Amino acid sequence: MNCVCGKPLTYNEMGLSKKFLADGEMLCLQCLSARLNVSEKRLEEKIEEFLRAGCKLFVKE
Repeated sequence: MNCVCGKPLTYNEMGLSKKFLADGEMLCLQCLSARLNVSEKRLEEKIEEFLRAGCKLFVKE
């Protein structure tokens, strides 16, 4: 699966999209960062938080 920008998506990018976008659109980290107006670093921190919480939408890469 690819982002709207054409970049192939990682499993964790798809997980973040599912968590944060109600419209079902799948975005890469860069596009999701722009859409949500947050830093990519903050999104990476959220991935780690979801991993620690045991969320099955994310994997350790």
